[in-house]
Amino acid sequence: MKNLKASMLAVTATAFLFAGCQNEGISYPPDEARFSATIDGASRAYNQAWEANDEIGVSCQTGEVTYTNVCYYTAAGDGSFSPKEDSKKIYYQTEEEVTFTACYPWNDLQGGNTLTADTWKQAEQTKFDFLWAQAKGSKANPGVSFAFAHRMAKLVLTIKCGNGVSYDEVKAAALSLEGFKHLGSFDVTTGVAAASGENSAKWTFAGNSAAENNAPYTQDDESSTVAYTLIGYPQVLEAPVTFTAQLQGEQSFTARLDFTNANATKDGSAAKNEWVAGRQYNIGVKLNKTGISLDGCTIAAWDEVNGEVDADMQ
Repeated sequence: MKNLKASMLAVTATAFLFAGCQNEGISYPPDEARFSATIDGASRAYNQAWEANDEIGVSCQTGEVTYTNVCYYTAAGDGSFSPKEDSKKIYYQTEEEVTFTACYPWNDLQGGNTLTADTWKQAEQTKFDFLWAQAKGSKANPGVSFAFAHRMAKLVLTIKCGNGVSYDEVKAAALSLEGFKHLGSFDVTTGVAAASGENSAKWTFAGNSAAENNAPYTQDDESSTVAYTLIGYPQVLEAPVTFTAQLQGEQSFTARLDFTNANATKDGSAAKNEWVAGRQYNIGVKLNKTGISLDGCTIAAWDEVNGEVDADMQ
């Protein structure tokens, strides 16, 4: 009986201590945050949705605990995200509502808040097609639904056959841009992508001997066109961007691209010659033996408005 009483006292003491810990929020398991995500504007650089194993970085402050750039991934590419490492799961530490910040792609920040990239390397677009989102959650509502927005700008240049130019020549043409900043950074805490450095020299994005600089493209044999997709930092352009096309073994042709009119469809009289975060600029370019003609520009897909691009032959 004495041993039984001692055992009962021990159990009672343990239960009392555990209850105290629960009240202090120490040993009671906090609720786990659960994340899902969609992408505003329908697409990233390549696909209409997430790809399998895409990774995002999630940050928040909950109670006295700070989570910074915790890697979550969508194994099936369905927008449902799980922690890459179980030991780094994010838990709610208090009853208070929490603001979560998320960015794509996930990278090891190594103590900082920014990612850097060289957008001349267009073959590596998935490394700098930056996305960002904020959303709220709590223990009472642990599910957090992110709606990611594009933080870079996208150009789609569709090259077409003009007078005296064949489809084979269009496919083989060397294409270049000049006069924009190709270096920059992305702040994962604020979602701001910013260009830096000097304006670029002439940079070839199609037909470049450096494979990493060649932009992804799609060919449409039925319409005899080739469409190139470029991702760039948002920036105010100091002057119209110079576009150059060179047919194999022949002279090159140049046009100047001003984006003011295209942006005016969204910004009105405040429009500038700039690449705006989240906007896709679609430009039709017709190659002729006598020069280049531009079909104009629409802003679509990521931020859908209509517009025109001014281009002057040089």
